[in-house]
Amino acid sequence: MNSSDRIHAVFEKRFPAIVSRLDGATASDGEADYRGQSADWPALLNRWLDGLELREGVAYALTGFGDGSHVAALLGRLPRGSYVFCAESDASVFRGEAIGESVLEVLEDPRFFLGMGRLDEDFFESLSRFPTLELTDARPLIFAPIFNGDPDYWNSFFTEFTRSYEYWRKLYGTNVTASGRWQRNTLANAGILIPAPDISEASGLFKGKPIILVSAGPSLDTSLEFVKGRQETSVIVAVNSSYRALRNAGVVPHFVIAADPYEYTERGFEGVETDGTVLICPFIVYPKVAQRFRGRAFTWSRNNLLASYLRLLTGRALGSEVVEIGTVSACIFDIAKIFGSGTIVFVGQDLAAGSDGQLHAKDSFYEDSGTNYLGSAPCREMPGNVDATVQVDEKLFVYLKTFESLAALHGTELDLYNTSRLGARIEGIPYLLLEDAERMLDQLDRSGVESGMNAVWKILGNQVKRDEKLDATLDTLSQKGRAVCTAALKAAMALESALAQGADPGSETLEAAEAQRVALDELLASDSDFEKVLSDGSLKYERMLENRAVGKIAAEASPERRRGETLLNGFWAIAEGVYAFLQGIEASRCADES
Repeated sequence: MNSSDRIHAVFEKRFPAIVSRLDGATASDGEADYRGQSADWPALLNRWLDGLELREGVAYALTGFGDGSHVAALLGRLPRGSYVFCAESDASVFRGEAIGESVLEVLEDPRFFLGMGRLDEDFFESLSRFPTLELTDARPLIFAPIFNGDPDYWNSFFTEFTRSYEYWRKLYGTNVTASGRWQRNTLANAGILIPAPDISEASGLFKGKPIILVSAGPSLDTSLEFVKGRQETSVIVAVNSSYRALRNAGVVPHFVIAADPYEYTERGFEGVETDGTVLICPFIVYPKVAQRFRGRAFTWSRNNLLASYLRLLTGRALGSEVVEIGTVSACIFDIAKIFGSGTIVFVGQDLAAGSDGQLHAKDSFYEDSGTNYLGSAPCREMPGNVDATVQVDEKLFVYLKTFESLAALHGTELDLYNTSRLGARIEGIPYLLLEDAERMLDQLDRSGVESGMNAVWKILGNQVKRDEKLDATLDTLSQKGRAVCTAALKAAMALESALAQGADPGSETLEAAEAQRVALDELLASDSDFEKVLSDGSLKYERMLENRAVGKIAAEASPERRRGETLLNGFWAIAEGVYAFLQGIEASRCADES
C-alpha cells in the first residue's frame, strides 16, 4: 500500500466525514511557497515553538496543515493531556503537500484531529471524539506563514471552532455527568414503565391522520384557537412545556411527550388535570412525571442500555427506538411514522425569540420562573418565517439545525408544515399561515381520531399492574452489584491504608493490589451485559473522575507510588459507581411501593 492509500485509510478510520473532500480534490501547490519565507525552515519552527506558552490540558486550534512539518514539531513539544485540532482550508493543497511517513505519523497520533475545507458540521465532526471533559481550556494557535495567506478564513475557523467545541463539550458532558441521573431515573421508573406498552404497540393506529405537535414557543399564544378547533380530526400531541397552556385553553391533548430527566419537566403539569391524555416518554424521564401518568403511558427504550436489559430479563422484546436529539420535539418524527401519520403540523415551534425577547408562551412555567426572555447571551440573526430575521440563541440554534437535519431525513415520508409566525425558518419545513393550515387539513381525511384513541385506551388497559419478574430481576442485579462493590471497596481500603503510611508501597503490596484488580475485572467480565449496563451509568462518571485524578498524580512521584495511586483511583471509581447503582435499585423499590 503506497503512502497515498495509507493516508486515505487513516482518513476513513479517524476523519470519515471529510473523506469525500480529500477524494474530490486534485493535488495543487497553492501554499507550496510558504516555506520559502525562511531560508532555514527548522530554525523558524524552533523560534515559533519557543514563543508559545503551551500548557497541559488545553485544546489548541491550529491554522493550517501544509506539509505537516510544523504540526509534527508541535506534537513533539505538546504538554501532557493537550490536543490539537488542525484546520486545512484547501483539500487540494493537502493532497499536494501532505505525503510521506512523517505525515502518517501525525495523522495517526491520537492527540491530533483534523478539519478540512468548508467550516460546516462535517468539518468539525471529529470533535465528537475529542476528550473535551478532560480539557481545561481551548485556545487558538496561529502559524503565521499559513495564517497570513487567508486571515479571514482562519479567524472564522477560530470562531466556529469555539462554538463547536463548546457544543460537543456540553453534549459529551451531559452524557457523562448525567449518566448517573439517567440510570437512577430508569430504575425509579422501572416499576411503572416496564409493564407499560412500547410505543410500537400503537403502530398504524392513526394511519393517514395528521398530527399537530404543539410546542411552547411564543407564537403558541396566538395559535390556541387553531389547535382547539382540530381536536376531533387531528392527533394533538403536546410537549410537556406547552401542556398547561393547552389545558387552560380547553384543549385536552391526546398525547404529551416528556423526555427530560430533571425536576422542571414536571412543572408543565402542575395545576392542571392530566386525565384524558396519554404520556409518551423514555425511561429516563423525571420519575414524578411517570407517576402522574401511571397506567396511561407508552414508552421507548432501544437507546437505553439499562432499560433494554431490564426488558430482556423480564421476558420482553427490545423496545422501539425514538431519536432524542437535544429537544423533546424532535421525537415526533419517529412517533409520527409509528402512528402511520403522513403529516405533521408544527405549532409553537419558534426556535427563536419574539421581537420583545419572549422565548416561550405566556402560560408556561418559564413565565412563572422569570426565565421567559432573552438575557445577555449572544444570539445569531437567522431568517424568519415572517420577519426578515429573528434572534436565535446558541441553544435554539442547535435545535434549529437538528430540525433541519431531521426534516431532510424524514421529508420524503412525511409532509411537514410550520405555523410558527414568530419563528425561525426551518429548511425543509415550509411555513403556513394558520388559515392556510386550516384549508390544508380540511382536505385530508376528516373521519376523526376517535377509533384510534379507543384502540390506544384498550392497549393501556391490558397492561399488568405489577411485574413480579422485575422484582426478581432487581434482586439478582443487586446481588451481582454487591459482590463487585464489596470487592472493590476492600481493595481500595487496603491499598489506601498502605499509601497513607507515607513510604512508597512495597512490591508485595502492589502485586496484591494488581492481583485484586485482575480478579475484579474478571468478576465484571463474567457477565459482559451487566458490565456494560454498569459502565453506562454512574460508573461512567466515576471513571472520568478517575482519569482526571490519575492525570494529576505528581510528576515527581516514584513509579511505585504512581502505580499504587493509579490502582487506588480505579478501585474507588468502581466502588462508588456500583454503589450508586445499588442505591438506584433501592430507590426503585421505594418509588414502586409509593
